[in-house]
Amino acid sequence: MTKLKQLLILALIVSLVSCRPIMLKLYGIKNPDVENRKTILKKARKFGLDTANIVTVKSGDFLKTVKAAGGIPDAAVFNSEGAYLEYRATDTSCNAGLFGFIPELRPDGSYNKTGKTSLSKEAATWNDLNGKAFDRANLKPADFYVLIYWTVWTGRLNKDHVKVWENLAKQNKQARVEVIKVNLDFQEYWDQAERDLIMEKMSKKKK
Repeated sequence: MTKLKQLLILALIVSLVSCRPIMLKLYGIKNPDVENRKTILKKARKFGLDTANIVTVKSGDFLKTVKAAGGIPDAAVFNSEGAYLEYRATDTSCNAGLFGFIPELRPDGSYNKTGKTSLSKEAATWNDLNGKAFDRANLKPADFYVLIYWTVWTGRLNKDHVKVWENLAKQNKQARVEVIKVNLDFQEYWDQAERDLIMEKMSKKKK
């Protein structure tokens, strides 16, 4: 059995055990810490993640992004033109499909383009780790872009999901797959009033 197959089987087992993603409501277990460039990079290295292409989300787009992601960790896939490709078989399917979807991405493949969003729309909501507007020109040309939504506080799931998805993208020999890790922690560069408002809205959603 090849190393890739072993990794894929392990990832599928982990996914089946914890198929339901961590939802927004679970923020209520504890107040999420406020993160910054230093703490995010430190945790990324701890989880074995590539520290390239890590972006954050502007405070005004944060709740919308978390809701659209559906759970943490999760991912979205786009083709070279920035069109969204749906990897889920149904609206209620969990992110287990990613473990098989990412390795099979290829330029001549046929995919479901739902128009749900686009890479340009998503990139407009990003800042870099310093809170500066993200420049899409910094992205390398690729056949596919995989956005992985993750947080520092989800801990072990970053190894079981985020790192595995990232590795599967790197190991895909059929296509150039670029990974962008979208961090969904509360950011230190956000205005304090904005952080408080987001927390208030999230707390209301828990009730």
